[in-house]
Amino acid sequence: MALDMPYMTYMTIYVISASIVSTNTRSATHWKLQESSTGEFLVRPVSEEDTGKLSTDDPVMTILAQKYGFGAGETLLTANDQECLSCGKTAEEGVLELSNPSDPLNCGKHANKTDYDSLNGIADRWKHPSIPEPEVALIFKRSDSDQVDMSLLENSLRETIKLNPSSLAVLNQVGNFWRIKGNTYLAIECFRKAISLSPTNPDILLNLARVLFNLQYHSDALYLTQKSLQFKTPDQNSWLQHFTLGEIFKVLGKYAEAGVHFRYALDLNPTFQPAEAHLREIEQPTQTNATIYTILIIGFLIVAVCVALYVVTEVYMNESPLRRSPKMPVPWDRSKFPMLKSKRGGSY
Repeated sequence: MALDMPYMTYMTIYVISASIVSTNTRSATHWKLQESSTGEFLVRPVSEEDTGKLSTDDPVMTILAQKYGFGAGETLLTANDQECLSCGKTAEEGVLELSNPSDPLNCGKHANKTDYDSLNGIADRWKHPSIPEPEVALIFKRSDSDQVDMSLLENSLRETIKLNPSSLAVLNQVGNFWRIKGNTYLAIECFRKAISLSPTNPDILLNLARVLFNLQYHSDALYLTQKSLQFKTPDQNSWLQHFTLGEIFKVLGKYAEAGVHFRYALDLNPTFQPAEAHLREIEQPTQTNATIYTILIIGFLIVAVCVALYVVTEVYMNESPLRRSPKMPVPWDRSKFPMLKSKRGGSY
């Protein structure tokens, strides 16, 4: 029936099109949240002349626009919000957070990119647990009997980084401070910023390698330590690089390479006792294994000699004419006993 009346189809299309046009965003009714005289908030339609004032009159839209930057020319986050997001992990994930995002001890604005960000230990820096390194405090000691006051050190570093926010030495010191405190994330971020300023600095690369080594990123630590040793100049002492390589190779089970680097470390720093202790530890199992192998070889030789003597003795006894079976008596040789005659012949 509809085929016989094509104008009905056209009429239906026209009605649908008119409905769509009448309900588009430009002609649609706008609503706003308005406070009544009783203090209640009611949703009411907005007239056409007030439509342009919707973003400023509506308190909800005003709050949303100010918070999330939907207005023209506004950013999504403020500078403090962006810095807070760049702080990384939250307290629930086990990392210390600064109470004030603008605290200068966080080395300022983090580096956007470095040449070593592809390493897994650096890429996953938000996931690392807190691992304090109290032995790093030796760096800040003036003498063996000196004690490091962490509060005084922190205040001193804050004042220093205010004066020199881009100093490699200061950034390195702040990174080492966070190594002592156990905040691996902030330590890595300080070293990243220093590396972004000087990608070939051997000391900063080594400190970053030490952090990743304690986090058990052994391949990353090995790569960074080798880079640090590569960038060392001949006039600089590289005993700590060799000691770190020795520790990494020891963990990887490559005791020969570890021993070589521990000996280098002792040659460059003869009074460094940890290198000597590591060297004794990796050499002792070798000596024990050699002793065991020697005992096994001697025992095998003794058994072999005993077996050979037994075989030779058996062969000799089998070939000897004196050895006969007890069931086969030796026959008489009468020619050797002429005095014996048989009974018939007068002799046996």
